[in-house]
Amino acid sequence: MGKLRFGVARWMCGLIGIVLGACALPALSQPVEWKMHIVWVPAREEAKAYQKFVDLVNERAKGKLNITLHAGATLGVKDADMLRVLPPGNVIQIAGLYPGYMTRDLPEYAVTVPPGVIKDAETLVKILPTLTNIYQETYDKWGIKLLGYIAHPVRDTHIYCKEPINTLTGLKGKKLRVWEKFHVQTFETLGVSAQVVGQNDLYLAMQTGVIDCAVYPIGFANTIALQEVAPNAAYLFPYVLHPLNLIVSKKAFDALPPDVRKILQDTAKEVEQMTVAAYVKGDLDKEALVVFQQKGGKLLQPFSAQDQAAFQNAARNVWDREAKAISPKALQNHDAVIKAIGSN
Repeated sequence: MGKLRFGVARWMCGLIGIVLGACALPALSQPVEWKMHIVWVPAREEAKAYQKFVDLVNERAKGKLNITLHAGATLGVKDADMLRVLPPGNVIQIAGLYPGYMTRDLPEYAVTVPPGVIKDAETLVKILPTLTNIYQETYDKWGIKLLGYIAHPVRDTHIYCKEPINTLTGLKGKKLRVWEKFHVQTFETLGVSAQVVGQNDLYLAMQTGVIDCAVYPIGFANTIALQEVAPNAAYLFPYVLHPLNLIVSKKAFDALPPDVRKILQDTAKEVEQMTVAAYVKGDLDKEALVVFQQKGGKLLQPFSAQDQAAFQNAARNVWDREAKAISPKALQNHDAVIKAIGSN
């Protein structure tokens, strides 16, 4: 009887131990939560591409990582501050960024891939490895990792005017809107007066006569109903700029398990290939052109081959001049991109 009691006691102790042991087990691991910043609002094609990346990563990570995309800069992060905000990985862990917004800390980026110096979209694809070296050298110093690129959704840049204008001669004497200083300098060498006007002010500026014409990508023009105040459009040069970057805090990235890091990298490359292919084909431009014409816009003959060449030559001359003036690093980047372009 005593042996029986002893056996029962041992069995009870074992059962209690199992129960207590189970209670002592750690709770099921929770997914790592990341916040992602982008400046574009959800309706923009750029934001849709970044959302595609986020959705795929969250699906493939199967609960190990969850990224929440905060579009429209709703987290209060400014792109100009990205090199200072992202590395610690506490405010945000991942971001989509146009490198040209970082010129306060990296003035050389103003002339790394300025608009108008490259003649076609395919050449941008060709020089991506060189740009990767340039960007990653910067990011290595700041504790950031470049995962890949989101290509711009638009490929073509047109000149929109109230009157039918499709020659550089016709632009002389007109007040032309551009989106950055480099354009002002380029058109100035061609005898055309240009001024920087923000996108949000463009429609009213055209409507009130502050400007007569505008440099604008065909793929975005319909979003601000530009055809209502400037119904005549003519192609002048390709929309070839810094590709949009997909970057992550290296500290946050290194803290992830290897399989999750691979998911991030593989998905970034997949979305990069998808967006680059659409960019080269000009998918969005073709769709936008149909809408533009349906809403009363008129597509003129493109600027002549001679005018297009004159514009590119002017842009190249400004590029050479400004790269030398900004810094040795700006000139080094300029020379690397020129070499990668080759005979283009």
